[in-house]
Amino acid sequence: MSERPFMQLYVSDFIGDTLQLSTEQIGAYMLLLMAMWNAGGRLPDDDARLARVARLSPKKWRVIGGDLMTFFDREGGEICHKRLTRELRKASGKSEARAAAGARGGAATALKTKARAAANAGALPRHFPDSINQSEKASAFSREKPHGLSGENVRGSSHRGPRKPSGWHRPKTHTDAAKTIIEEIANHDRSRIAAGDEGAGGDVLMLPAIGAD
Repeated sequence: MSERPFMQLYVSDFIGDTLQLSTEQIGAYMLLLMAMWNAGGRLPDDDARLARVARLSPKKWRVIGGDLMTFFDREGGEICHKRLTRELRKASGKSEARAAAGARGGAATALKTKARAAANAGALPRHFPDSINQSEKASAFSREKPHGLSGENVRGSSHRGPRKPSGWHRPKTHTDAAKTIIEEIANHDRSRIAAGDEGAGGDVLMLPAIGAD
């Protein structure tokens, strides 16, 4: 398919320029112009080939070809047409301008698409250490041992911390932890009092930040 799908025809000028031609000559002339348009503005200056383009026999070409060649210029073994050459240049300029505009539009669309993708990516939620599930934090103060754990971790290796006394439960809150400490000190005081220690009974009072209930 030709890169130049249509050829502009100035009807009034064409009719005025071809008044002296017969119907057969006008048909041959139009075929030559259209072939020259598709060929980029030039045809070989060869009677046999021009006759085939005009769909004439060599004999008929010799009869009418002379009149048709008055519309063309001969240059370096080729023929061209001044008006057709000007129209070709105009059509090429418009085609290049459209191609450049299309390239600019495509680049702009690509930039917009890239910017939209970047904006969408920036709006996605991201994980931060502070976003750890709060239920996981609360489980650290649970009174119950996790299911399946009994002095050993999940992988079966032995527990590496100090062994807790029998009956000991991890405090659920900081307040419970404070009460547990107070209770342990009070028990220690009672043991000292029972043993006759005169200095016993004041340990809890030495903890001003933790008041007994």
